[in-house]
Amino acid sequence: MKFEMNKYLVLTTAVLATLASCAKLDIESTPDILVTFQAANYVPQTKAGEVSVFNDFATFRCRGFMHAEGIDLNSDGSIMTGAGKPSYQEFFGASGETISPFDSGDNVIENPTASTLGVAYWAPSHNYYWPKSHVSYVNFAAWYGKSGSSEVDPTVTYAYDNTTSKWTATMAWSYTTIENNAGTNFLYADMAWRFTENPTTGYKFNGLSSSYQGVPMLFHHALAQINVKAYAFSENLTLVAGNDQITETLATAGGGTTTCTRVITLENIAITPVHKTGTLTLTNADPGADPTNGYSTQAWSGGWTGTDATPSSLTVSNKVVDQVAQANAEDVFAATCVVPQTLQASAALTFTLHIVTTYANGVTHEEKIPQSIKLGTDGFGTTAWQQNHKYTYYLKIIPAEGTVRFDPALESAWITTAAGEQTL
Repeated sequence: MKFEMNKYLVLTTAVLATLASCAKLDIESTPDILVTFQAANYVPQTKAGEVSVFNDFATFRCRGFMHAEGIDLNSDGSIMTGAGKPSYQEFFGASGETISPFDSGDNVIENPTASTLGVAYWAPSHNYYWPKSHVSYVNFAAWYGKSGSSEVDPTVTYAYDNTTSKWTATMAWSYTTIENNAGTNFLYADMAWRFTENPTTGYKFNGLSSSYQGVPMLFHHALAQINVKAYAFSENLTLVAGNDQITETLATAGGGTTTCTRVITLENIAITPVHKTGTLTLTNADPGADPTNGYSTQAWSGGWTGTDATPSSLTVSNKVVDQVAQANAEDVFAATCVVPQTLQASAALTFTLHIVTTYANGVTHEEKIPQSIKLGTDGFGTTAWQQNHKYTYYLKIIPAEGTVRFDPALESAWITTAAGEQTL
């Protein structure tokens, strides 16, 4: 539950006497306005459907940098000069705040999901209010970071740069790929500059509520994501539930059919070579000359640098493939966030395809087939893993054997030829 702050007015005896002599007293009080947010994932405008931020996070982190009359701004909005100036005030404190979704009853929505409805606004756990001076404003930087099971924050700096931009924010993140971990993700929002109030226009594509109000936080994925899936395919394949097997109907030499069971395993799985570490460095400069220009959001500039000099391999444990439709394909590499990078020409997905076939008569046949599939133009057709993109690779395995068979026949019966006779 969110609580309003009580306000008290203390008057001296002399002031009370003066007020009593007045025929009428009108007191105007500007209401305190809570700082709230609206949050959304980036989605291309051409993409159909709606996107929920809850696909990626339930809360996010935010820092606010306040410029206020009497702190670093004069009453006309100009920057104060002199000792210790220019300066700013940490609106949330230097460690920032966690921003959570609230319902219309001012209650935190616990454990929200992508299907959760009724989000009225996003806000910190306790109230913050907009500054009342018409020249005061707040700039916001927001992010979400999780590496494995650990919450992680970027290094965010904010400083006066003595140019027409006046203030510049930087954000830096170092990352090492954690293999096969769907929980890993880095996101950052466009920086919100010179906000003085809660905008009333919502994103409208969150699929949660049409009544969003607050500072817009449009998030982008800082990493790329890959997902490798596999399934077996044949017109005659069926599943054996719970047995990590599939069955296949085979034709017999006499024109009938028989069945066999197959266990298909991918072994020694790797994607090589891959850069697994890197640093994201972003900058964002104040786009306005003074607060009368109004608020705006602005994308960060910069990118990933400092990838490891010697790329290595992404590896994963052996995987049994027992699905026979693409829609149900097994995760070989589950959704895994990786450093954005241009793939080398030799980049390939390698594994050993191990197929064990057991026929109805109990005979077993085993094959181990090395596989190397290029990721580039002569393979999957992927030349780079780009930031904010997800790449899903499908392996379609057709396990049926091409058995070598013969159809023997004689050209004709024996032809008798007299060879002659020799007299000794």
